[in-house]
Amino acid sequence: MKGKSKIFPNCFRLNARSESKTFGEIELKYISNSDLKFFFRLLNRVKDDREFVTQVLYHQLTTPKVSFTEFNKIPDDELIEIARDFIEHEHHTFQYFRETTDTEFFINFKKAIKTYHQKRIEQLQITFGPAIESSKRILETFETFNQQYAGIINIIKQSTFFTELKRLNTAISMVDKWDREHQHHILESLSPVIKQYQLTEQFLSKTLMPQIDFWGKWVERNKAIFNIYTRFWQNFQQKYKIAKQEAVQILRKYKWFITPSLPLSFVFEVVKIGKRKGNQRKAINGLFIDYFSLNNFGNLEKLVDGWQTNKIFKPRMKIFRDCVSVMRNAKSKYNPSTIVLPTLIAQIDGIQREFMEQNGLSFDLKKGKWVDKKGNIIYWKAWFKGQTSNQEWLDLANDIFLGILFQESQPGRPLETPFTFNRHKIMHGEYLRYGRIDNTIRAFLILDFLATLSNREDKS
Repeated sequence: MKGKSKIFPNCFRLNARSESKTFGEIELKYISNSDLKFFFRLLNRVKDDREFVTQVLYHQLTTPKVSFTEFNKIPDDELIEIARDFIEHEHHTFQYFRETTDTEFFINFKKAIKTYHQKRIEQLQITFGPAIESSKRILETFETFNQQYAGIINIIKQSTFFTELKRLNTAISMVDKWDREHQHHILESLSPVIKQYQLTEQFLSKTLMPQIDFWGKWVERNKAIFNIYTRFWQNFQQKYKIAKQEAVQILRKYKWFITPSLPLSFVFEVVKIGKRKGNQRKAINGLFIDYFSLNNFGNLEKLVDGWQTNKIFKPRMKIFRDCVSVMRNAKSKYNPSTIVLPTLIAQIDGIQREFMEQNGLSFDLKKGKWVDKKGNIIYWKAWFKGQTSNQEWLDLANDIFLGILFQESQPGRPLETPFTFNRHKIMHGEYLRYGRIDNTIRAFLILDFLATLSNREDKS
C-alpha cells in the first residue's frame, strides 16, 4: 500500500525490506556484529531518541542511495513504520522491544538496543566470570609462591600460558573501568581466548594448585637445607663476582655438580678453567680427582663420614668405608675403581629404592612399575626429578643421576649421550673400561646427593 510500509518476503536474502511514501522501496542490511558495535557506540554518543533511530536505520540502509541529511527529513510516521519492519525482521536483536504508543516509539527503540547490550554483557560475565576469577587466583597464587621462594626455589618456569594469562587478566581488570560501550567490545573480543582458558583453568586447578601447595609445604619443611646451598652461592657470587648460572652451566657441560662441602675456591677454579677456549674436560676432571684424593683421600673420607647419621645410609657405612679404604690402599699396578664403582652403583640402586619406599611408594611386581598408595603408576625418574623442583644446584645432580648414570640403554646399542658412567652398561658387563677415578668420584657425589634428599625426609 502506498504510504504504508511492509515487509517483502524473500527466502534468499537476510536483508529487511520495507516501503515509504518518501523513498519508495527500502532495503535495510541484516545486523552483523560490527553493526551491533556501532549501535552500542551510538548509545552514549547520541542523546536524542529520534536521531538515534535515524542513525541506526541509515547505517543499515542499502536502498535507496541517499544522504543522511535527506534521510533525516523523513516524516516521523514513515520512520516509525520502517523501524517497525526492521524490528520485526531483526526480532533477536529487538527481543526486548516493547510497543506502547507512537509518541514513545523512539524511546522504546533505543531502550531495546540498550537492554540487549546490557544483557549480552551480563551473559558474557556469567559465562566467563568464574573462569576469569579462577585464572586470577591461580596467577596470584603462582606469583606469590615464586616471590616468596625466589631465593630458594624456582618452582615453575614462566610458560606461554602464564604470559598470556597475565595479559588476559590485565585486560579483564580494565573492563570495569571502561564505559558500557567498551565493555561489550572487550568481552566479545576476548571470548575465544577465555573459552580456551576455561579448559586450561580446569586442568590447572586439578594439577598445578595441588602441586604448589605440596611444594610450598615441602620447601618450608626443608628450608634449612636450601639455605645452606643458597648461602653457598651467595658467598660465591659475592667473593668472585661470578653468577651462579655461569658456574652451573660449566659444571653441567662437563658432567659434574658440587656439594656445600666443597670450598668456594674449588668452584672458582672450575669456572676459571671452564671459561678457557677448547675442551677442558681433562683439566676439570683433574680438579675433582685432585681434591678428593688429597691427603690420601682425606676429603673423600670426610664426605662419606657425613652420611653416618642418615637412616638409609647407616647400615651401609661399612661398605662405603671399605670403598674409601680400597681407594687409599690400592697399589699402583691395580685400578681400585674397577672394584669400587660397581659396588657404589649397587648401593645407589638400593638407596634409590629405599628412599622411594620411605616416601610411600612401592614396586608392583604385576605391573612392573612403581605405584603410590592409591595404586597409581609412578614413573620413578619423573618422581625423582620432582624432588629437586628446579633448584639448579640439586637439578644438576639429578641430571647426572638420571640422565647419565641411569641413562636409557639397550644391549649392544650406543648411548644417546655417550659416557662410560652408565649403570646398565657397567652392571651388565657391556662396558669393560669403566674403571676411571672420575667416575668413582661421581658415584660418591651422587650418594651425597641422595643423602641430602633422604636427610630432609628424616628431619620432617
